[in-house]
Amino acid sequence: MMIIDCNMWMGSGGAWGFVENQASAAGVATRQLNYEPEQVIEECQRAGIDRACVIPLRHPEYEAANRYVADQCARHPDRLIGIAVHSPQREQGSLKKLLTTEIQSMGMRAVRSDGPPTRESLDVARELGIPVIYYPEGRGVAQSYHMIASTYPDVTFILPHLGSYGGSWHLHMEALDLARRYPNVCIDTSAISVPPYLEMAVKEMPNERILFASCGPHLDARVAVESIRLLELPKKAHENVMGNNILRLLKM
Repeated sequence: MMIIDCNMWMGSGGAWGFVENQASAAGVATRQLNYEPEQVIEECQRAGIDRACVIPLRHPEYEAANRYVADQCARHPDRLIGIAVHSPQREQGSLKKLLTTEIQSMGMRAVRSDGPPTRESLDVARELGIPVIYYPEGRGVAQSYHMIASTYPDVTFILPHLGSYGGSWHLHMEALDLARRYPNVCIDTSAISVPPYLEMAVKEMPNERILFASCGPHLDARVAVESIRLLELPKKAHENVMGNNILRLLKM
């Protein structure tokens, strides 16, 4: 069985997460992080992860951050898979050119949206046939996702953390309701701090739409691997969650 982590962080910048976003909005300096590719690979080795989808940290200039990630993935093609990041609001009007180059020429496989996806960003994703990763920080899952998931049924969306990095029960429940309603919405298993909601997800959702993830090296990937093992899924479902599903979505 090949284990693929669909959400690991690489490069320098601000952390992804609601707490950091709140601080930024309040004018408080957010903590800057730096994860070198060697750290990511070492974290994978510690946890028994074969490959990692690596995402740039929050950054004011995503063109440069994406190029750094793409270059590192080219140096470690058997270990790293590149995911681009763009801000639909800050980069309005240039998304098609940037993302087309990153997907078709630089080997990136999906895009994370730093901010609510727009028609421009979703039209480009649909044209390129790539998944869109979006975590609605500080916004309700339902109000953020219903319109885009229903309007773009042919775009696959990946919702990190089952809707809540901080373990908010109502956001986990919103995420489950959303995933039951829309077959183009998948969830990743990173940073789910209350195990019963992960157990609920594997009981109520098709296992084909659950993706193993850790947010490593920021969080301990060994804990993420163990959290899935403890679910005691049937062999095929376990293999799907731990790697088959994300490989299928990324067309690898």
